Amino acid sequence: METEICHFSINISQWNIVCDKVISEQDWKAGEQYWRKKSAEWECFSPKLAFLPAIKRRRLSDSARLFFEAAWNITENETDLPVVYASSNSEISRNFGLWHTLLQEGDVSPTSFSLSVHNALVGQWSEMRQVKSETTAIMAQKDNLETALLEAYLLLNEGWKKVLVVIAESELNQQYNVQPLKSPPFAYALAMMVEAGEGYNLKLSEKPTALLAQDNALEWVKNYYSGISSWQTAASGGGVWQWQKN
Repeated sequence: METEICHFSINISQWNIVCDKVISEQDWKAGEQYWRKKSAEWECFSPKLAFLPAIKRRRLSDSARLFFEAAWNITENETDLPVVYASSNSEISRNFGLWHTLLQEGDVSPTSFSLSVHNALVGQWSEMRQVKSETTAIMAQKDNLETALLEAYLLLNEGWKKVLVVIAESELNQQYNVQPLKSPPFAYALAMMVEAGEGYNLKLSEKPTALLAQDNALEWVKNYYSGISSWQTAASGGGVWQWQKN
């Protein structure tokens, strides 16, 4: 039996994904199993962030650099936008590193600690982009993308014309890559400019699912390049998201 939990529509007027690997359009179409198999062979990529002064670039983690590179150009003319940032693991590898430092040295850097919290990336973005609008940091495990888009939809209903959504994930250090943590096939940041409209319909239903574990944000990119207009993704609470591109 299927019980509908929520149903909403949005437009994604612009989007950009930046990864720490050089990935072709054909690679995107191949899917997650292929990405995991091939990611070690792909050329590495590190954003230069020439739009930032060197003193500011130095403070950014690898994940933050991907975030900035993905979001900067699509917000070039509209910097003071509300932001919804979502990540399953965020800066968790930095957190583990801080524990090692604390145990070995008995102290940690206040700056390193402040940059290890879940909202550190969106905080750095709001500081460097002078964002005075609302910023939100969430973690929804499987369906970070869908939950972030729902949050953006609610902000649009409050009167905002556009909302920046950024999903960012980094690969976990091998010694930390254990259940229930799940490392993506590569580090990435997916930025979307979300507006009111009917471009995408999303419906969350409470029903049994046998969907394979996957990264919902990367699945969106794969389906975009593959021209797929209808698909399903798993929700964190055990339900199913139904996507329809109009």
